[in-house]
Amino acid sequence: MFKKGGIWAYPTDTSFGLGVRADDQEGLERLKTLKKRSGEKYFSLMVRDWEMLCQFADIEEIEIEDSFFFEKPRTAILFPKVQLPKTEFWPTDKVAFRICTIPEIAQNIDYPITATSANISGNAPLYTVDELEEVFGDQIQIYDKIPQIPPVPASEIWDFTHVPCIQVR
Repeated sequence: MFKKGGIWAYPTDTSFGLGVRADDQEGLERLKTLKKRSGEKYFSLMVRDWEMLCQFADIEEIEIEDSFFFEKPRTAILFPKVQLPKTEFWPTDKVAFRICTIPEIAQNIDYPITATSANISGNAPLYTVDELEEVFGDQIQIYDKIPQIPPVPASEIWDFTHVPCIQVR
């Protein structure tokens, strides 16, 4: 799962997401095309755990703890470290990160992946494997061991690049 060259639909704490490795430029291009997404909207990234977040985001001087991501669905906008690939799919000065809260998925993340909702841009998020198959067919691979997710509002977004941090959504 989450190897270069593949687009994976996987469950998150809010809906199904579409994951492509952050270092897979060709996969990122295919994902943008698949979602029919304009170049004006960036992808957020999902990491396995707090340790991986620390590898790719500069959080040394920010007041944030791993519990932030587990209290409710949340995304944190943080300063990226140089280890994160530079690409047009997220800004170079700040990147939105989530920590995976589903252990079956987290164990498969060995490098940051995209955490964009599994839908065509502008359409509602998808919550079942059947919906994913109907919309995307064989253009994606689907983690189907969790066939349905209860509808949940989108994650809160907090921008930690400001002092004090601000809630964006």
